[in-house]
Amino acid sequence: MLKHYKITLLSPLFSYNRTEGGVASTEPFIGDIALDYALNFNLAMKREYTYQMKNKPNYEEIKEFGFFWTIGRPILVEKTPIYARKTSEISDYMVRKNIIEKMGKSLFKNYFHIQGIKEGSIFEASLWINDNSINLPKKFTLRIGTGRECLILLEEKNRHESELWLNLYTIKKIFGKDIKLRENQNIKFILSNYILITNCKDDDVLRLFS
Repeated sequence: MLKHYKITLLSPLFSYNRTEGGVASTEPFIGDIALDYALNFNLAMKREYTYQMKNKPNYEEIKEFGFFWTIGRPILVEKTPIYARKTSEISDYMVRKNIIEKMGKSLFKNYFHIQGIKEGSIFEASLWINDNSINLPKKFTLRIGTGRECLILLEEKNRHESELWLNLYTIKKIFGKDIKLRENQNIKFILSNYILITNCKDDDVLRLFS
């Protein structure tokens, strides 16, 4: 079963997967891996993968979720302003003299700029479900992004706009499947675990995971 969703950001999305002009910015897409873990967290079906604290993720476990998301493709996206952040011990609470003395001349060393995707931005993604026990409402919310600080609204729709985006890393590395690219498809490298394939069709997903 393949379901299609409109995704609306209800709060800004930050994932820091791109650096430009000295700014840690957010590439305009929603990761399939992020959506997989977010939905599994809400469903609480695989509790050993949902609530377990880890130093390093084991993406192989996604195969046991019973579902698979495509990449959240941007439809209408606007970036946030550029914000300044500091990660020092005195950036978020009252200044303490002993901490400042220890920091010495490195007072502003951890000062950096960030930029995300603004609330109200719209994406779309499709969900392949292999588990008949998974019944989702027509509308629901998930939390994604750095620290799960972004709330997204998902609304089921009859069909997607024009194309699907897939993650080559997920297909080959996690699921161990091969996909033959067509001439009109492009590959976009974002991170080592996000290699995007554009201009995919419903049949591509159904053929891969049927």
